[in-house]
Formats: sequence, structure tokens, C-alpha cells
Amino acid sequence: MGARISSALQDAIGRTDLASVERAQGFDAVVVGGGASGGMAALQLTGAGLDVLVLDAGWTSRFAEAPVRLATAAFVRRLADPRLQSALPPKLVDLGLRALKLAGRAHQPVQARCFAWPLAPEAFICDRDRPYRAVDGDFHWFRTEQLGGKMVVPGHGRQYYRLAERDLNPDDGLSPAWPLERGELNRWYDYVEDLLGVTGEDGHDVPPERQVRPNAAEQQAIEAIRGRWPGVRPFIGRSAPPLDSLGLAAQTGRLRLRRGAVAAEVLVDAAGVAGGVRFFDRETRSLREARAPLVFLCASALESTRILLASSPAAGPIGRRSGALGRHLMDHVILSGEGVSDGLPGEPVENEAGRCVYLPRLDRRQDPGGGEGRGHGAQIYRWSLGSGRSYFNAVSFGEMLPNPENRVTLDRGHTDAYGLPTLRIRCRHSQAEIDRGKDQVRAVRELGELFGVRFSRISASPAVPGTAIHECGSARMGEDPGNSVLDPFNQCWDARGLYVTDGAAFPSQGAQNPTLTILALTARACAHATGAAEISGLYRKVDGAQV
Repeated sequence: MGARISSALQDAIGRTDLASVERAQGFDAVVVGGGASGGMAALQLTGAGLDVLVLDAGWTSRFAEAPVRLATAAFVRRLADPRLQSALPPKLVDLGLRALKLAGRAHQPVQARCFAWPLAPEAFICDRDRPYRAVDGDFHWFRTEQLGGKMVVPGHGRQYYRLAERDLNPDDGLSPAWPLERGELNRWYDYVEDLLGVTGEDGHDVPPERQVRPNAAEQQAIEAIRGRWPGVRPFIGRSAPPLDSLGLAAQTGRLRLRRGAVAAEVLVDAAGVAGGVRFFDRETRSLREARAPLVFLCASALESTRILLASSPAAGPIGRRSGALGRHLMDHVILSGEGVSDGLPGEPVENEAGRCVYLPRLDRRQDPGGGEGRGHGAQIYRWSLGSGRSYFNAVSFGEMLPNPENRVTLDRGHTDAYGLPTLRIRCRHSQAEIDRGKDQVRAVRELGELFGVRFSRISASPAVPGTAIHECGSARMGEDPGNSVLDPFNQCWDARGLYVTDGAAFPSQGAQNPTLTILALTARACAHATGAAEISGLYRKVDGAQV
């Protein structure tokens, strides 16, 4: 599974044997991770003329290596296919999925709890191979190992929202300001949205050629919500299909990509300068090294932090001046409800990937002028089921504040299948977040009442941290090495030439999906690393061609 591999990318993979990875001259840059941020980094760096090696942990196991897990995955994916579900009795499909989920938990006890797991079980890691320990409460760490990362998992992602100025510069003292000039991130948002082709309703920074109008069902929903809460401003969610950034980077001829490469640590010399990455190679089952003066960690928030924690510069641990490495872990407070309602205007309404009605700051629905402090928003999904029925799902995301006690630490006493230390994860909701979760539940119920929904499932309290799959923090950026791990351009204070541009860098989270901000930070960091002060010096597309 995963993203479709273009011929150019397939060629880059084919040319990346260990001899080329370990060549004496090294590379201009090594990127760890082939997901959304790693792909963006590879695209920008190759576009700037650098020879780039991407190390991605994804690996396609042969059937003989994992017959039970792969056979179970095939059956689960087949049962989750909407075409089969429409041909079989719903109770039979539900019973089959329940049975196969139980079987899947033998090898993927955590991953099988993810809502998207039935659609692509083989895209998720084997928990037996890559374990972790949750302490002082539970934590669901959903992980994929495939090119494209979580963004290419069916049913997940494709939502792109900007952080507002109040998110970046909060005035309540509950989280630090981001180390950015006011309005600085906007041009990077513009740049990334142009690359992605983000679409949405007008009036939300979407150019005319990518604006979409509500269909009849969406217009009905928007009018009903405005009628109930005049201060709420619903609009068509901002979405886009995943960008084939690795494929575009491969077209430059400057990309190499090694699959099955699980990063162990960043190599940093006594002067505090990055020099490459040590990794476990799954093909040869041995530790190897790739050299480069630039390293971009884009492995996902917790995985990048694991690598930083495992790295041992001669000058001392990374983050030693602040003690912030591993701390301030965040994941959105998520609650949801789904059920069935009556038919929709303009039927049939298809289930279009990423399409939803978005409601920002739903916590202010009763008092538009109030609701100071951190809030929550919601995404509404509706589509036709036939026979005068429609599906309804409302997902509410609330902000989790950066708490130094929510943290990850390296567990050197417990190793994974590759001999690498694993993580201990401690992440709990505060009382304020639990209280806000009660209002999120009320909001979901009120939305259901508004649309006449007969709920089949609705959250009673916030889901286990990690469930939102929006992990952020644990290696935050800042103005001072005394309170942060990264400088204002995502470069590590204690390892020059080492950039961390995934969600680990976030000082705070907002209530929005983090992917767009991750991509914008990545493009900005690449410009800093390559000396491209202006966006005009980066990769651009005009009518689909690179210029």
C-alpha cells in the first residue's frame, strides 16, 4: 500500500544500494522520513540543487515472513471495501470486521484501534516489532511505515487549515509565542497551498480558481447551523489530495531513497555540527551510516524525538540547556459521534475524500463575543446511504496545552526488533481539557439534534491521547536555547545543520489539523538551510512543470 510509486521514484529507489548510501563523498543532505514533511524537504532541497538521500523506515514484508498478519490485513481490507459492504448484510460485515480486528490485535494491538486501520492494515506498523510503553495512563501511538506516511492512508488526512495569529501569539500566558514575525508564516502557507492545490470555500485565502461552492446538502447544513448559532461561521473544509513530493523530487535526478532504513541516531561531532545519520538497514539487518552536512528529521513528532534522545553528541545531550527535549507533548482532545439521518438534498451525495463542512471555534456558538481562551472546532461529514437515509459523522477537535509533564523518555532497557531503544510515553488530559471535552460532547449532540441524527455511537469523554493522530511538541522551537530545542528556523541549537520540521517543533497546537503548518515550516526551514531567502528560489510549479 502507500502512495503510487512513479517511474522516476522507482528508479531513484533502484539506484540506492548500500554502496551508494555509504559512498565516501556522502550527500548534501539526508532526510529521515518519506511522509508529508520528509517529502516536502526532499522536494525543496533537490529543487535547490542538492544531492539528497531519503531514509524511510517503510518495508514490504514477504508473505512468508508474516503470513498471519498479512492474511488478516487482506481480509480486513476486503471487508472494509464499501462495494462489498453494500452487497452483504450490514450485521454480517460488522461481525466479520469485529472478528478480524480481534485477530489483527495479535500483531497490531495498538494500530487496530485506529479508525483507518481496516482500510489499510498493512500500512501500519507491527506493534510487536516497534513497541513502546505508556505510563501513568494510556496513549495510542498510531504509526505507518510507507512512502507518503499517514497522509496516504485511506480515510485520513487531506484537511489543511492555517493557524491564526492568536494561535501563534497567544495573550493568555498558557503557552509561549511562536518565534515568528507577525504574519510571517502567511507567505509559506500561500506557497504550500499552491503546491498542494488546496481547495475550499471563498473568503478563506483560497484563490478564485480553487474555490468550491457548497453542494445542496452542504448548503442546507451551513444554513441550518447559521440559523441555530448566528455567530458560527461554517464553511467548506480546505482539502487536497496528497502531493507526490517524492516523485517530483526524483524527477530532478538528485534524489536517492533507501527503504527499510530505521534511523537510530544523528551523528554530531564534538563541535556540535551534524554529519549524518546512523540507521538500521532492514534488508541486511545491520547498522549503517549515511553522511551529509545537512540532516532533516521528518519522521513524525515522537519518532524524531526518539532519534534526538538517542543521539549522543560529544559536547553533551541535545536540548541540554533547556531540558525541553521530550517534554510538552500534545495531541488534540478528540470526541465524535456518528449515526444515520434522513436523505439529503441533491441525492445521491457521494463520500468524497477530504470533503466536509468545517466549524471553527464551535465553543463560541452561544456567545460569539465571548469564549476567551482555548477552544474547539468540528468537522461534519454527510453522504447518502440510499433508501432515504444518510450517514452523519461529527468530529470535534479541542486544543491540548503544552504541559512539561506530558513527555517521552528513552527506555534503553527495552529495545525493538532492531535493537533500538524504545519510548516511554506519558500524556494525560488536564482537568481543563476534560471540562472542555464536556462542551465538545454537548456540541456534537446539538449538531445531531439539528440534523435529526439517530446516533449509533457518541463519545462520552475525550478519547485516549494519541487518538487524534495529531501528535505535536516534544522538541519545540523558540527564541532561546534556555527554553527550547530548536531555533526560530527549526535548526537544533545543539547540532548545527540538524533541522526538525515535523510536529515535534510546535510550541503550541491550536485546534486545527497540523499538516499545513508542518509543510509550511518545512519549506521555510529548507529555504534557510539552502540560503534561499525568497520563495522564488524554491521549487515551483507552473502548469504542472518545474521552473
